[in-house]
Formats: sequence, C-alpha cells, structure tokens
Amino acid sequence: MRAALRRSLTLLTVAVALVLGGLAWQHYTHAPWTRDARIRADVVTLSADVAGRITHLLVQDNQAVHQGQVLLEIDSARYALALERAQRSVEVARASLSQAEASIVSSRALLKQRRSEERRRRSLKRDAAISGEEWEKSNTDVAVAHADLMRGQANRTLAQANVDLAEAEFAQAQLDLQRTRVLSPVDGYVTNLQTREGDYATIGGPLLALVDGHSFYASGYFEETKLPRIREGLAVRIQLMSGESFSGRVQSIAFAITDRENTQGSRLLADINPSYTWVKLAQRVPVRIAIDPSELAKHRLRAGTTASVSVLE
Repeated sequence: MRAALRRSLTLLTVAVALVLGGLAWQHYTHAPWTRDARIRADVVTLSADVAGRITHLLVQDNQAVHQGQVLLEIDSARYALALERAQRSVEVARASLSQAEASIVSSRALLKQRRSEERRRRSLKRDAAISGEEWEKSNTDVAVAHADLMRGQANRTLAQANVDLAEAEFAQAQLDLQRTRVLSPVDGYVTNLQTREGDYATIGGPLLALVDGHSFYASGYFEETKLPRIREGLAVRIQLMSGESFSGRVQSIAFAITDRENTQGSRLLADINPSYTWVKLAQRVPVRIAIDPSELAKHRLRAGTTASVSVLE
C-alpha cells in the first residue's frame, strides 16, 4: 500500500515537473519578452555655420537646455564689419540706380524734344522752307536721343542687378552675424562637453552634442520565434536595471537585419560559407517601443541604459 502510494506520488511529481518545465520552456521560447533592451534617444550634433574663436561658452556638461537658448558665442567683430561694409555697398548701388533712373527721365525728355523738332522741320521741308540737310540733321538727332535712352535703360537694368546683388550680400552678412550665436534646436541635455572658451570653431566642425529630451524610446531585441505575438500598438512594460518600471507601446518592428552568412564575393556573387552550423540560434530583431509621455515626465531617463521589456498581450 505504501509502496503504491510512493509510486503514485513520484509519478505525480514527475508529471508536475514535466508540465512546469513545458510551461517554462514555452514561456522562455515564445512569450514576447526580452532582457536585451536599451533606452535610446536622438542625439543632435551642433556645428558652427561661421568660423571664429569661441568667446563665450554659456552651458556646462550635462546641463538641461531649452529650444532657442544661446549655447555659445563666436567672435562677431569681423562679421559686424562685414555687415557694415555690405550696408554701404547697398547704399552705393541704390544711388547708382537712382542716377540711372534720372538719366532715363532726362533722355526721354530730350527724345520727346528731338521728335517734336523733327516733325516741325519735316513740315517746313515739305513747304520748301528749309533744306533737306537740316531735316536730315533733326532726324539724326532723334536717332541719337533714342540710342541714349536705350543706353540709359540698359544702365538701369545693370544698376538694378547691382542693387539685388548688394542686398543679397547684405542678407548673407546679417545671417553670418546671427550665426555667431549658436542656439539649441531642441529641449534636451548637453552631454560629453569637450568645447572650451578660446577654442577655434570651424565651419561644420562639431561643437556640442545634445540629447533630445522628447525623443527617448526603448529598443528591444526579440527573438524571431516571439515576433508572431508582437504587433504594433500592444502595451509594453519596461523595467530598467535600476529598478524603475513604466509603460509604453510597440511602435514598429524592423523589417530587416544583417545576414552575416550572405556576404558579397568576387564579381558580385554571394560568398557562401561551405561549413554549416548545425545548432541554429533564433535571430534577434529590433522592436521600437514608444514610451508614454506621462512616464517621460516622471522619470529622468539615460540613453544607453539596460532594460527588460515584456509585451502585454
């Protein structure tokens, strides 16, 4: 009797262990969760649009900044002089344009006078009151006056082009002077600040790195066996290694990862490894997870920190 009871208990224990083991295996291999996740954020690299020595550095490392805040200033004396020179060029070009327009007015008045004289002398010539030579001279005067008008109109076109060019150079000088002040394009945090006052800023050279405070998200790497149970919009629970926990939603799933077995060989042919690994591991696919904005306001996240992600089905 006791032997039968012990045998039954043993069988029951084995059955329970098998069931629990099966459930654990099912959970481990197919349940949509992963411990391989990272908190990420967009990083904005700021560069200078103008060159010059940095005269004022107005932020510190790891400082929170707001959109539009002045981060640093570049020596502006040279650009202020360039703006003044451009302003004078605009004034000179406009004066030349006014002179050309005045010349056109004068040429039009002279042409009108010469045409009037030509008509009067033509009438006198018909009455034989003047010689043909005098009428031809008046006709020539009309042609000369008309040529002067055409020349004046061409000069006005050229003067207008010079005004447009000077105004464009003035606008460029204004923009260069404005760009001596580097502003923050986003709300965020200065990170790994290496720039110092007195450094020389070059055009396009990196100066500051800003972490966009509104761009934090989680990136989880899920095994391909778990992807059928993950869909866009599903709720997600995120737990940081530091112990903080908050919610989010599946935003998107990557459509491709690198196939390390399919490299390019000679003549664009696929280079296939002749050896085959019999133990095949499930590939991990990135899943982007949007963090609820209310949670972002509660927690100060750090890009690059480790997290575990569980999709709530």
